[in-house]
Amino acid sequence: MSGLTRPPAGTPFPLTYEQDWFHTKTRSDGWSHKNVQLGFEIRGDLDTGALAAAVRAFVVRHDALHLQLAPDPGPHPRQWTRYIGADEEVVQRLNVKAASPGQFSHYASALLSRDCVTPWSYGTQRPFRIRLLRYDANHHALLATFQNLVFDGRAHHLFGHEVWRDYEALRNGEPLPDAAPSFAAAAVRQRARTSGRQRERALASWRERLAFLTRTSWTAPAGDRRTESGAVGEELPAATVAALRGLCAEFRFTVLQSTVGFFVAALAARTGMAEVGLWTSMDSRSSRDTDVVGMFAGSCPLTIRDATADALAVRTQVRDQLLNALRHQGLTAEDLAALTREAEETGGAPVSRDIYVNLRRYEGESSVPDDGGRLRITADAYPLHRITFHDTFALHLRCTEFRDRLCIDLLYDGQRADRRLARSILDDMLAGITAAVRGARPAEA
Repeated sequence: MSGLTRPPAGTPFPLTYEQDWFHTKTRSDGWSHKNVQLGFEIRGDLDTGALAAAVRAFVVRHDALHLQLAPDPGPHPRQWTRYIGADEEVVQRLNVKAASPGQFSHYASALLSRDCVTPWSYGTQRPFRIRLLRYDANHHALLATFQNLVFDGRAHHLFGHEVWRDYEALRNGEPLPDAAPSFAAAAVRQRARTSGRQRERALASWRERLAFLTRTSWTAPAGDRRTESGAVGEELPAATVAALRGLCAEFRFTVLQSTVGFFVAALAARTGMAEVGLWTSMDSRSSRDTDVVGMFAGSCPLTIRDATADALAVRTQVRDQLLNALRHQGLTAEDLAALTREAEETGGAPVSRDIYVNLRRYEGESSVPDDGGRLRITADAYPLHRITFHDTFALHLRCTEFRDRLCIDLLYDGQRADRRLARSILDDMLAGITAAVRGARPAEA
């Protein structure tokens, strides 16, 4: 089965390991449903027909968006595809009567928020909802939500990139791609390439990492006080990112690996933690499946055993841990649950889940392509309205790398980590990056 060859519609195929993990979570008590959401504000002379056609082309060629499960899928479901019908509506177009642009934006946020938390009706509903709202001829909103079982961070990027690329192609009278790498084929390959020996190695790796996390529980530094939760953040401009990218190439790091290394070093310096256990979201796509839309992202632990080493050594540990985690994702949700129970029973303490790192990389610029200047397109324009998702981590680092900038946000829960600590860690990170790209050592704190 080649990357572009799909199994016939209706042919069952297995969930990816990451789908299995996510599906198991959705069946647990206290799970709060949330779809993946995208919202673009579009100003200018939009060709709504071309945009709707570009969105439809994306949905038709990516078979992850054709997935169906049984109405009551149970703990071990199979999935299959049901192709998009020729007359089936993909983009719902709405004319919105609003008193002002602000009221229009408020309505778009409310609608996106509702779609974000509406569960997928297994067996009957498509795993997406896409709306194109019109305020007037020069002001539109494109809203999209996708069931997380079929959509991850990489799919998020592919949607934004391919839809606006195809919009321009249609405006120029150029043909669109009519096929894309098959998610169904990629899911089959993922399961097939996990041999018994690979599974044993994955079990051993996870057993070791989870045992480590039972002894690295969070300890707030002296002087921390309880506050409201919040976030601090910075953006590194193109010149700094280019210099960092050059430095990383010299030592064979990626920018994101290096950034996490700076974070771990700063965390250790500010908290006194010699060992640091953290979690991250790992994308297990193979190199041949880079452009597959689907669900290949799942959380995994990283263990930094000497967080107080010199800066290069810490970054090397982070890189090696990320590569190790990538090699050992091939386990089921049942495997992970059993390993977690074993670690906690043996270690006599819960597995620590206090620190989380979320890493995303986009090949393009941070701004959305603007169709030759005819449109002004703003991504993430519509914040969720009256919906709050509580972070369960003491600290949550979010790093997003674009070609022209690096965005760093550090969220703190206010109970185990306060704003002052988060700010000092972020400042130390930035100082470390600045010193590294200048070829100097950071000043002593």
